[in-house]
Amino acid sequence: MTNSGGAAGARRVCICDSEVSYGEHLMEYLRQEGRLPGDIYLYTGRETFLERETPETTGLLVIAQSQYTEEIGKAGFKDILLLNESSTYMEKPENMSKYQSVENICDRIREMCMTREAGISEGVRHGKPMKLIGIYSPLTRCLQTTFALCMGQLLSAASPALYLNFEAYSGFETMLSRSFRGSVSDLLYYNDCAREKLAGQLRYMTEKIGDLDFLPPMESFLLLRSIRTEQWLELLRTIEKVTDYEYCILDLSEQVDGVLEVMRQCDFIFTIIREDGIARAKMTQYEALLKSTQYEDIFMKTRRCRLPVFRELPGNILMLTHGELAACVREILEEEGLL
Repeated sequence: MTNSGGAAGARRVCICDSEVSYGEHLMEYLRQEGRLPGDIYLYTGRETFLERETPETTGLLVIAQSQYTEEIGKAGFKDILLLNESSTYMEKPENMSKYQSVENICDRIREMCMTREAGISEGVRHGKPMKLIGIYSPLTRCLQTTFALCMGQLLSAASPALYLNFEAYSGFETMLSRSFRGSVSDLLYYNDCAREKLAGQLRYMTEKIGDLDFLPPMESFLLLRSIRTEQWLELLRTIEKVTDYEYCILDLSEQVDGVLEVMRQCDFIFTIIREDGIARAKMTQYEALLKSTQYEDIFMKTRRCRLPVFRELPGNILMLTHGELAACVREILEEEGLL
C-alpha cells in the first residue's frame, strides 16, 4: 500500500491495481494535477485493499478489471470506477478504458469526486455573510489590478478571501507562469445547468496567489461580454452559499454586462482617482453617469483612493504585501474597518 497525502478528514481515493508502475504513475498524476479533496491510496492487490478499507473510509475506488470481483461489487462501495482492460463493455460498475490518456482518467476521477463531494447546502456557510468588495475606476493604467491583488492578499492573510478578475486581458497565466484548468465560465455553466456540482468544481478550479484564492478569469473578452447580469449575480450568491469566504474581491471593468448593477450589490467600493485634468474629466463624466442613471447609491458608498507616486513597485505579484503600496492599501483597509 502506498499513500499520497491530501486534505485531512476527507474520504480517500483508493487505486487498486497489481500493475505497480501504472498505479504509481496514476497516483502521482492525481497528486500533482487532480486537486482531489482527500488522500490517495494505492493497493497492489484486492485482498490487502479489502482488509484495510471499508465503504466508510473510501470515497472512490479506482480498480483495474483484473482486480475486480463480485465480492468487491457487493461490499457496499458506493463509487467505483473500473479501469477496463478489455474491449468488453460492462453495464456496471462505471468503467472506462485503462489504456487511454491519464489526463482523461484523471478528469473522470475528478468529476466523480466532484459529484460526490459537491451539493449545495444552506448550512455550508459557518461564518459571517460574505462581504463583496468592488474595485473599479474609469481611469486606465491606474494600478487597479495591482491594488486589488494587494488588497486581496492582505485580507486573505487574516480571513478567507476570493478574487475574481473581470478584465478583457488579465495576463495571469503569463504572470504566474502556469496554465489553468478551466475558467470562471465553467462555474457559470455549472451554476446554470448542474448546480449540485458547482461546489466541487469551485474547489478543484481555485488557484492561489500567496494566501489569496482566485478563479481563473475568462480567456476571451467576447465570452465575458456575453454573460448576462443575472448570471453574475446568481453566481456570487451561490459562492456565498457554498463557501466560507469572508471576502470576495471583484476587479471590475466595463466588459461586464450590468457592471453598475454588480457594483450596487457590493458592500464596499474602491475607486482609484488621479488629479490630472484628463483623469478629473473622466471621473466627472463617470459620476454624472451614476447620478443620471439612478445609481447614486454607488456614488455614495464609493471610497475614492488617491494613490501616491510610488518610488518602486514589486515586480512579482506574489510580493505585493511588501513595500509602499502594501502600506498604503493596509491603511485604507484599516480606515474602513476591514483590517
